Amino acid sequence: MNTYLYYTSMALVVLLLVFSGILYKKISIWKLILTILTMALMVVVEFFPDILSFINGIDVKTYFQYLLYLIVIVLAVSFKNKIKITQNLTDYDFFELEKELESTRNVSELLRKRFIATIGLLNDGLIFYEEDKNGLFLTEEILQIIKTDQAQMTTDEYMKFMHPEDRAPYLQIIKKISKKYPEFVQKYRLQIGNTYTWVEEKGKIFTHDNKDYLISVIKKLDIKLFPETSIQIVDSLPNEDDLTNQISLLRKEKKIFHLAMMHLTNVPDINKRFGRDVGNLMIAEYIKQMRFHFARENNSIFRITGIQFAVIIDDEQRYANLHRALVSGGDLINVRINIGGIIQVVYPNIGIIKHDPWQNIDISEFISLSNKALEEAIRNNKQNYSIFGG
Repeated sequence: MNTYLYYTSMALVVLLLVFSGILYKKISIWKLILTILTMALMVVVEFFPDILSFINGIDVKTYFQYLLYLIVIVLAVSFKNKIKITQNLTDYDFFELEKELESTRNVSELLRKRFIATIGLLNDGLIFYEEDKNGLFLTEEILQIIKTDQAQMTTDEYMKFMHPEDRAPYLQIIKKISKKYPEFVQKYRLQIGNTYTWVEEKGKIFTHDNKDYLISVIKKLDIKLFPETSIQIVDSLPNEDDLTNQISLLRKEKKIFHLAMMHLTNVPDINKRFGRDVGNLMIAEYIKQMRFHFARENNSIFRITGIQFAVIIDDEQRYANLHRALVSGGDLINVRINIGGIIQVVYPNIGIIKHDPWQNIDISEFISLSNKALEEAIRNNKQNYSIFGG
């Protein structure tokens, strides 16, 4: 009977180790070491008792049996405690865990459906770049522009739809985007049949799971639809009637200001070389620069004709900046503009007239004098500006 119990105990030691590993999908190191030592000691006791001959007067096998029973009890108690903990989790927490998992799943599904629905409402297209930026996914709005049904493509395949001159600048900007430069705006031409249309791409990166991903929005620049494009900055400018009203208001406030008539001299040449759409985009970029440096207030830039603009400057420091730029011929006035792969310097002729509170000429004559100053600047071959009144 003791022999059966002896071997049964040894088998239980092994089974408890195996079942513990199966149940918890890992083997406890101390249990593994204990089992190996027990099996090794059993082999010595059973088959090589002479090794233990130095222990005199002790029945080694009997004491090993007691040790074996103790090991079985220790492993069994440990296994039972593990089962009890698992049982407690199942009884008290499993239902709450299921509720939390279901709630998380519902939130994730809601966000997914909201995102899909939002894309459907957008008039602009979206591009989702892969982590290495060598592949991308296009939404339906972009596919309609380039006349393809291939939403998933490589970056090289997408660039085949671009104008050849715009491919290198596009790729340079895409590769440059990083955490240091997380956003970009660029314009380039996409092919529609045998012609090209200008688009504007605005992109930024976001981080998920320690990886950076790039997403961008594509807007078609339809020159005929100013309110829907960045050309709105030109189309929405106040006109000459608004200029008259603004001058009248400033005169009532007894303010000193300068009126600059600005003629974008080389835009007609740009129109001939690259098309009117490029010229209009160049004008828009130039107006942005003028507004930033010299005329940030509302109702300070007015469109007189297609390429002539009036700028009211009522800040002495900004006028001083304009005067220095005119004298030096720097890039605040002669602006280098990059549209896709087309790089041009847009330069103006400027006629300036100063208004003082003590002046007693009517508004129409004042505007007429600014136009005469502009005409003189256009005729002057040595400098591109003329100033009346200081």
